[in-house]
Amino acid sequence: MSSDEPNPREGRGSPMPGCIILSAIIVIFGGLIVLYAVVGMYQTKEIDTFTQEEPAVIEVPQPTRAEVESAKGKLETIEKAVAEERSERVLFTAEDLNAMIATLEIAKDFRGETIIESIDSRGIFARMAQPMRKGIIRKGFRYLNGTFLFKPELRRRTVAFTVSDIRADEGSVPQGFIDNYAVIDFFRIDPKNEAIEANIDGIVAVYVEDGHLVVETGVRHEDESAE
Repeated sequence: MSSDEPNPREGRGSPMPGCIILSAIIVIFGGLIVLYAVVGMYQTKEIDTFTQEEPAVIEVPQPTRAEVESAKGKLETIEKAVAEERSERVLFTAEDLNAMIATLEIAKDFRGETIIESIDSRGIFARMAQPMRKGIIRKGFRYLNGTFLFKPELRRRTVAFTVSDIRADEGSVPQGFIDNYAVIDFFRIDPKNEAIEANIDGIVAVYVEDGHLVVETGVRHEDESAE
C-alpha cells in the first residue's frame, strides 16, 4: 500500500482520553489490509505458494480485569505526561496490546484477525490474516496468513510502522516481496487524527526493546525526527 493512498483504517473511531497509542494499535494491527503494493510484481503461481484460500482464525485470549486496567492506565499516563510537558517512559507489553484489541468497543471489528504474539529488540511480532488479490487478471482474494514483524518509527507529525519480515503459515515469502515494504510505510497513523494532532509534539520516542513497546514523552525539538 502506497503511503500516498488513503488508508481504510485511518480515522476509525472517535478520540478518547489516552487514545494516541490506542489509535496506533487499531490502525496498525487492527485488521485486514489488502496488499496492493507488490502483488503486481509477482506471478500468480508464485503468490499461490505462500498464500491460502481462507483467512486464518486468530483468537485473542480474554484478558483479566487487571490486564485491562493496566493497559488503560498506561494510555492515561501518556496523555497526562504530554499535557504536563513532563518526561515519562511508558512500557507496553504484548498483553497490553491484546487487552485493548479484546475489550475496547472501537477495536471490535479487528477481533479474530490480529494478535500481538511478542515484542523484542527486533520489533513487534503480530499474527495476521492479510487478503491479497489473486492476480491482475484473476478475481477474488487469497490470504497471507502468518507472522508479520513491525518496526515503529516516530515522525514529526505521526508514527509509522514498517514491515521488516513476514513468516507465512504456508510456504516461504520471497525476500524481494518483503523488501518492497522497507521503502514504504505499510501502516501509518493519519497525521490529521485528532488524538495525534493533540499529542504528537509531546512524544519524543517510540521504539521496542525486549518485551516492550516503549513510548517516551517530553519536549521534542524540530530536528529530532523526520517528516
